[in-house]
Amino acid sequence: MKRSLETYKVKDWIVLGCTSFKPPFQVSDALINEARIVHVVRGQSKIYSANKLIELKSGDTLIMKTDNFVNNWLPNQTDELNKVIVFQLSADFLKHLYSDKLPNWFKKHEESISNSIEKVVSNQLISSFFENIQLYFNESNYLDEDLTQIKTKELISLLINTDQIGSIKNIFNCLFEKKEYEFQEVIQDNLFEDLSIENLAFLTNHSLSSFKRKFSSIYGVSPNKYIVSKRLEKAQSLLNSDERSISQIAFDCGFSDVSYFSKTFKKYYNISPSDFKNQQLN
Repeated sequence: MKRSLETYKVKDWIVLGCTSFKPPFQVSDALINEARIVHVVRGQSKIYSANKLIELKSGDTLIMKTDNFVNNWLPNQTDELNKVIVFQLSADFLKHLYSDKLPNWFKKHEESISNSIEKVVSNQLISSFFENIQLYFNESNYLDEDLTQIKTKELISLLINTDQIGSIKNIFNCLFEKKEYEFQEVIQDNLFEDLSIENLAFLTNHSLSSFKRKFSSIYGVSPNKYIVSKRLEKAQSLLNSDERSISQIAFDCGFSDVSYFSKTFKKYYNISPSDFKNQQLN
């Protein structure tokens, strides 16, 4: 994969990075005692946590707290590389940044409930900030430790002060606290997403072998059989009552390959999806 990466440090912490890469590309990220602010300069992505999917496009900004994520970078219509800017935060770095006097933003409140990922509501101040930071990458000699710290504090302040609905404040309240999920909650929330068994195991924080054992003990069948059957049942229901195309229905039920969907549907129901749809129309 064609890729370039620039990083900028404060003491021993890598705080700021700018990376370019060729999609499509999938990466599984386990953030341990770490959080990130991610800005997509160019590209499209679907990023999954255990119970939430966020779709990103060029110009979007995302906050990721400590947790497991699957990030699926989608193909581009052109040969352009994706470009992403990342601010990487740790508890120790933030204590250093604020001279051990952490603002109230980073202090856990009893009522604090947050998702592990939140997309920032777009506004001119945030957009201008990232346009400005890109200028420094062209003159990287200026991005010393002092300026990197200044820009980090500026960004955090902008995110907090432009947060109108409170979701950004909530995620900053528990930035390094890993969310606990019910196993079955993760499965049901992602049943019709284009995620592999390996992806689901990662999101539930299990090895593949322990995931399969736990899944079989709960559902009484292997993960693959259960998930495929549920996706096909949904597809049959949509084919029976929906005007969407077969390919769109396949994608909406978690099948990324339409030919595989058609082959599996016919094996399961003894009829092809197109014949089944025509049968219902007639």
